Amino acid sequence: MRPGGDQQHRAAAPGPGRGRAGAGAVSCGARHVAAPLGTLRAAGRFPGRAGRRRPGPPAGGSGPGPRPGTSGEGAVRVCLDARKLWDSGIGTYIRGLLAGFREVGAEMSWDLLVPPGGAALPECPAARIHHCGAGNYSLGELFQVSRQANRSGADLFHAPHYVIPLGLKPPLVVTVHDLIHLKFPRIFSPLQRAYARWMLSRVKRQARVVLTPSQWTRSDLLNDLGYTEDRVVVTYNGIDERFFQRVEPESLEAFRRRRGLPDGYLLYVGNLKPHKNVDGLLEAWSRLAASRRPPLVITGPRTEEYPALQGRVHALGRPAEVIFTGAVATEDLPSLYQGALACVQPSWYEGFGLPPLEAMAGGVPTVVSNRASLPEVAGPAALVFDPGKSDEMTAALESIITDEELRRRLSRSGPERARTFTWRRCAQQTLEAYRRIIAG
Repeated sequence: MRPGGDQQHRAAAPGPGRGRAGAGAVSCGARHVAAPLGTLRAAGRFPGRAGRRRPGPPAGGSGPGPRPGTSGEGAVRVCLDARKLWDSGIGTYIRGLLAGFREVGAEMSWDLLVPPGGAALPECPAARIHHCGAGNYSLGELFQVSRQANRSGADLFHAPHYVIPLGLKPPLVVTVHDLIHLKFPRIFSPLQRAYARWMLSRVKRQARVVLTPSQWTRSDLLNDLGYTEDRVVVTYNGIDERFFQRVEPESLEAFRRRRGLPDGYLLYVGNLKPHKNVDGLLEAWSRLAASRRPPLVITGPRTEEYPALQGRVHALGRPAEVIFTGAVATEDLPSLYQGALACVQPSWYEGFGLPPLEAMAGGVPTVVSNRASLPEVAGPAALVFDPGKSDEMTAALESIITDEELRRRLSRSGPERARTFTWRRCAQQTLEAYRRIIAG
């Protein structure tokens, strides 16, 4: 157990207030002055698995220079698959990325593929909208998405996760968030695993640039699937500004009463799938001395794993001390985090890990496992434990509960760490990847 080394839990974002789509391809953000662009982030050092090569990002800047006769700094027209726009997870990434581009103010022209009835984005109110009825992970999306993208006239197509259509003509950018299908195959069907492997092999062959939210996922692609180093670029996710805003005590108390939450709880935010290690958290928490054991609040959709976890709580004899909230609306998350004594992320695997950063942004002391991307993202601003050692997790929980000075230190350092992850920087790095393709 030690401070951290170097460098899907919520309801969908609400739709009210979104205007109807406008006509014509226009920019997202300022049209006349392009903001200065950042450079592709240099590799930091971070914990790695024993005996495994953990390469840094490609050296040498952001790729080749512009083609003859181009400046390399003109407007970029991008067709973005935004069918998951209002989902959690990938939807959070899409919304954050577009908000980041608006903040950058670069000259951008967007063609957004959205579900039927979709509305224009608050972050990008005048983008050209294309309604696309193809369902996620359906046969139809393999063909309909490419037909609409090919007709858009875009300079490139950006797939915000590993699923890419057949017959696509524009150059391809793909964001791969994690390799969960390969790392935890038992939670997927044989068909789902085969589909993911097929898609990831197509991404490897066809994508001009692959974006990842962490060095860990980048290294997984290089080491496990043989992707080439110079085509995989880290573009860290950002944190929404709402999580940095402190909630007034009266509002926190009103939220707790409305949700029936106790005072001073430990908090887990995420889904209930096996790789999240919620059962391990329950086991470690149950070993705390009864006199010092705070209530445990578990937030996430009540999916098929819920009955088994609820049964585990009853087997531990602690049904009154564990609260499963179900999904919590995005606007309530800051109150949920800031009402907690501490936030715990015990996962075996993450491609990035937003909940710890969201908690840290609000000054909530945070404890994370030392697996995958979590220590990379949390850095020295969180307490770290080995999830493979239940006693070590219990000791970490004991420390965060009883050591007031430790909590104060993490409460101070958490917001500083979270501030280093912005959607503006993600957009700048993504724009460099776009320009790299157009110049190439």
